[in-house]
Amino acid sequence: MYTIGQLSQKTNIPISTLRYYDELGILKPAQVADSGYRYYSNEELRILHHITALKELGFTLSAIKELLAAEKSDKEFRWKAYLEFELEAIAKQKDRLDELEKLLQTTKYALEMKGEIEPEDIFLFIQAMRTPAGIRESFLAKHFTERESRIIRNLPNLNSDDPRSMQWAKLVRAAKDHLHEPPSSEMSQKLARQFVEISMDWFEQDEQLIEKYWALIRPEQDEQAKVFGMDREVMDYIDSIVDWYLANVQKESMHEKGKTD
Repeated sequence: MYTIGQLSQKTNIPISTLRYYDELGILKPAQVADSGYRYYSNEELRILHHITALKELGFTLSAIKELLAAEKSDKEFRWKAYLEFELEAIAKQKDRLDELEKLLQTTKYALEMKGEIEPEDIFLFIQAMRTPAGIRESFLAKHFTERESRIIRNLPNLNSDDPRSMQWAKLVRAAKDHLHEPPSSEMSQKLARQFVEISMDWFEQDEQLIEKYWALIRPEQDEQAKVFGMDREVMDYIDSIVDWYLANVQKESMHEKGKTD
């Protein structure tokens, strides 16, 4: 026989918890002496191990009490019911955590882009995440070929842990910070080169697809950005610095060609 203190030491379960189990009727001592001391046998030790295992599986104390009190013929049914309930609850929790992770990832990149986050931004992120995949697929099918759609699906997504997402966020932030730089400035041309290199890499060197995609995501005057961070002002700046960059690259190329002719 074990005193309540000995049972506590043997199982690493606090005495207060063992007393609480007694009050709930989950684990009654085998014997209570006239002095009030509780004594437990190996049978109670076995039951305590059972209770601990069920708690690890996520069972509530009320469910554990019902399961322990159930007749042998009823236990299999109760086990199945409780296990199905816990598995369903875990699946929902995993979905919730997955959605939360995506929301946090998006917010992290958005903060990098803007330097601040508005409640309206988070609301839009939640809406975007919960938009049925079929809507995006319909958009792709309407505007792009199968090959083009594959390329666009592979673009970095702000809700994923893709290093390209942070690369893009930092580049857009830099563009926002230098909106009023002239296109010919050293900084503007440095940014332009990065935008061109990234675009050519991510769009598999397809210049026509880049122009097509860029035109589709460009918001009209006073219209909300269609892609986060890419409002009209930012896109106009990127257009101006990239046009200057490409024109000068073309001039340099023609100059070099003239030297060799």
